[in-house]
Amino acid sequence: MFVQRDLSDRVPTPEGEMHYVKQGSGYPLVMLHPLGTSTWAWHSVIDSLSQHYTCYAFDMLGHGESDKPSRHFNIPDYANALDHACQILNIHRGHYVGNSVGAILAAEMAASFPERLDKLVLVGCPVWDPRTAAQRLEDASGGYDEQGLAKPRTLEELKASTTFADPKPEWVDATNQTRAQAGVWVGKLMQSLAHYDIMARLPRIQASATMVMYGEVDRLRDGEELLHNNIVNASKVVLPGLGHIPQIEDPEAFVGALLPFLQT
Repeated sequence: MFVQRDLSDRVPTPEGEMHYVKQGSGYPLVMLHPLGTSTWAWHSVIDSLSQHYTCYAFDMLGHGESDKPSRHFNIPDYANALDHACQILNIHRGHYVGNSVGAILAAEMAASFPERLDKLVLVGCPVWDPRTAAQRLEDASGGYDEQGLAKPRTLEELKASTTFADPKPEWVDATNQTRAQAGVWVGKLMQSLAHYDIMARLPRIQASATMVMYGEVDRLRDGEELLHNNIVNASKVVLPGLGHIPQIEDPEAFVGALLPFLQT
């Protein structure tokens, strides 16, 4: 099958330009990255997925090569900006796959703009109670310096946090580079995430089908059954031996689980 050459570009929104990578041909597949990363989170699977879909991997505002917002941004703000970008790019309906905070953003898109979503894939999705936000942010505060910048993370820290079950040095380097690129917006997005009430939004998700996916050792799996049992037409899959960003650790296992779901 013909695959369109990788295209990296920026699209305007009222809050700043969003960077995206477009690759492939066919039905749209929108790809949304984890906290503190970028379109890099999809580099290991976009070649395979673009054999079947037109893939659009976005950098959230504040992250990657996208602009930094000029004001406080909550999760619905991110969704409004993304929807604006998608409309300019003529992505009026498509499949959405999000990882971590990208899964939260995909869920908010499904709740706010149900007509835009066909199938929804939530990978390593945090399911947090906003009433615990203050404690959660306090627990995370050691990861930032006095200027609010995210500190570099070690291989041992990435393993302990289950970001990766078996991290490689190049993944550590890449995640530290993307965290530095986002700067204070790692912490700012974490604040918005901690205060977001995903459980209140789940009844509004009316995607044609939803897949809930976690790596087996992901410490956020405590939300697995809450998502599976509170989203209409939801199924779930657990990828053995993998952590929070399974598409980086085992691209073949990730694509092997994702494609049958999207193509059914």
